[in-house]
Formats: sequence, C-alpha cells, structure tokens
Amino acid sequence: MENIYFFLMYLFGAFVLGSIPFAYIYVRLINGVDIRKVGSGNPGATNVARISGKLGFITVLLLDMLKGFMPVFASVMIFDETWHSLLVAIAAILGHTYSPFLKFKGGKGVATAAGASLAIIPKSLLMALLVFSIIFAIWRMVSLSSVIGAVALFISTIVFYRDEPWLILFTLLLSVFIIYKHKDNILRIFKGTENKFKSDKS
Repeated sequence: MENIYFFLMYLFGAFVLGSIPFAYIYVRLINGVDIRKVGSGNPGATNVARISGKLGFITVLLLDMLKGFMPVFASVMIFDETWHSLLVAIAAILGHTYSPFLKFKGGKGVATAAGASLAIIPKSLLMALLVFSIIFAIWRMVSLSSVIGAVALFISTIVFYRDEPWLILFTLLLSVFIIYKHKDNILRIFKGTENKFKSDKS
C-alpha cells in the first residue's frame, strides 16, 4: 500500500514538474509580455522563437524536454514495470499541455513528449527526430513536422520495440494526442494558411 501511495505522489510530482510554464516565464522575464497574447498565443518553444528569438527557443525547448526526461528517466530506475514509467511520462505531458499555472491550458506537448521518449524509447525518438528534421527542412512548418514526427515515433516503436506492447500502445496514444493538439494547424495546412517557422530575432 505504501508503494502505491509513493507512486501516486511521484505521478503528481511529474505532473507538477511538467506543468511549469517555462515559455510563459521566459517571455515574461525577458520581454515583459504574456506569451498567450502575442504571436500564435501558444505557450510553447516555437512561439517563444517568434518573440524572443533563437536563444529563447533553444532555452525553452531544452527546459520543456527536461520536464519530460527527468521524471521518466528516474522512474525507470525506481519502479519495476515499464507501465510505471509510461504513466509518469503521461503525467508530465499532461502537466505541460494542461498546466494549472495557466488555467489548465498549455503547449502542445511535443518537446516534453520528446524528453520522455528519450528516457524510454531512444531509438524511436532518434528516427522521429530524423523525420522531423527532413520534413522541417523541406516545408519549414513545425506543426507539420511534429505531426509526421509523431507518426514516425509510433512506427519506429513497432520496429524497434516489437516485443514491448506497452511501449507500442503508449506511442500510439501519444501520436493521436499530438495530432489532436495540432488539429487547428492541420486545418490551416490544408487551407494553405499555416505559418512557416521564423524567429523575429537572430
């Protein structure tokens, strides 16, 4: 019973860590504005790039990835079963996308999901990042690259971790979730109105 309580507290801690809105904090401190009211309005690293430039983008991207990586990596060593770490990953990702510090709104979860994936399915993540990079180099759309990268993560997990059904289920759900979070972007892509990536500052 004590182990259950400890795991539940760990899940809560992963959620709270994931919910820290680094994009909001960075833009508020550096630019003095509410990131939700400028650019795309999304409190994520891509919108930080539009407002604060490449340094802001890289800083927030790494911090958001760490929110996913740290609790999941530690959970692999603390808990016995794979599904424990997957639930921790889900908690961190949901914390980012539904942050209580931002009235249960947040980013789209790509960076935090990437950090969590690095801790448990590094081979799949590397393939997804390769696909992401290729798509981004061609079309310069973070949203399109993220959606296709998420699908690549799922397919890569089937290939590299075919004997781990929990991992396959996790990446399936994660891919669907990321596609859902990008539904407005997908509509704009089909309409030809989706913005291409660029930062306002070098």
